Amino acid sequence: PRARALRGTGEGRRATIDLSPQGCCPMPRRPLMLLILCLGFLLGCAGVGPRALETARGSYNEVLRDTADEQLLANLVRLRYRDRPFFLEVSAVTTQFRFAPNAGAGLAVEGFRIDDDIALSVGGGFSETPTISYAPLQGEDFARRLLSPLSLDALVLLNHSGWSTERLFRLAVQRANGLRNAVTASGPTPAQAPDFAEFAAFAQALRALQLEDALLLGRQGAGDGAALTLAVTAEGAALPAFRSLRESLGLQEGKTAYRLRAGAQAGTGEEIVIQTRSLNGVLYFLANGVAVPEAHRAAGLVVTTRDAAGRPFSWDSVLGGLLTVHVAKGRPAGAAVAIPYRGHWFYIDDRDADSKATFSLLMQLFALQAGQGGDTSAPVLTIPAGS
Repeated sequence: PRARALRGTGEGRRATIDLSPQGCCPMPRRPLMLLILCLGFLLGCAGVGPRALETARGSYNEVLRDTADEQLLANLVRLRYRDRPFFLEVSAVTTQFRFAPNAGAGLAVEGFRIDDDIALSVGGGFSETPTISYAPLQGEDFARRLLSPLSLDALVLLNHSGWSTERLFRLAVQRANGLRNAVTASGPTPAQAPDFAEFAAFAQALRALQLEDALLLGRQGAGDGAALTLAVTAEGAALPAFRSLRESLGLQEGKTAYRLRAGAQAGTGEEIVIQTRSLNGVLYFLANGVAVPEAHRAAGLVVTTRDAAGRPFSWDSVLGGLLTVHVAKGRPAGAAVAIPYRGHWFYIDDRDADSKATFSLLMQLFALQAGQGGDTSAPVLTIPAGS
């Protein structure tokens, strides 16, 4: 019922226990044994609440996670087809558990002699009634979460939480000191191949420094004067990766720390100017990793990107190691997440660790943007799942 409630309309769950002689088996004939049975049954009912919580919390958690993954993948596929995306968020889940035990006994009396035949009835009714509230992502909340550029502080926070700097910058940054990271891919699929190679080399240099524990990304200074800074350790300054990074960004020699600033223009040689994507831009960028059936491509349902020579461009060169969404005619086996769309199944392979990591990072970006100020829209749709 929990899965049906979140994926569609379902009814509340009810269970009735019938231990009457007709519903189960002949009851013991001795009054003492009957009394013990009744007491044991009623005392056992006291643990229904904890047991309901034990099973319900895990079930709701799993279904909420799975349906959120499916919605995100569905919107990536929609963007690949230039269809309109839509997010319907679960803003609240409440449920009520009810258990009503009952027991009864009857004695057969013949004259003034009490027969030892006793009729026993023990039972109970159990019901669960979930209520789920949905909130569409629109208006100011949509603009704040999807259209606002990601903050540099968010990138630093995710970097400190253990994410690959290369994955993070390739996904969320579209310019760094003039280096372009497929800027035209931050919207609907472009007709011409994007410029990305120099930025990809810069991101690889960042990752090489990170793996050597030589990269320092964070705030330096105290109070309001603290500035976001990209720096390297003394050992890192001697690494080829740092030399490559400095040359690609046009940074001054003799320094090991450079200020990070949000913007679109190239820096002065003493700073790195970063232009981040919006979440909407990240979604459009990743949507190019969605494979489509050849019949759909031939029918013009998707845009085919071409290189300077007019040949079809492979987005694997841009998104390799980030995200690949496969397509199949039937429901795939071994999928981490899969959704049906336009007569086909689109899915992320459960063995594709890179795609699963990027998908998880995308979810964390959504969560971070949700907390960037503003009030969440009030739910406009509340469904009692048992109605």
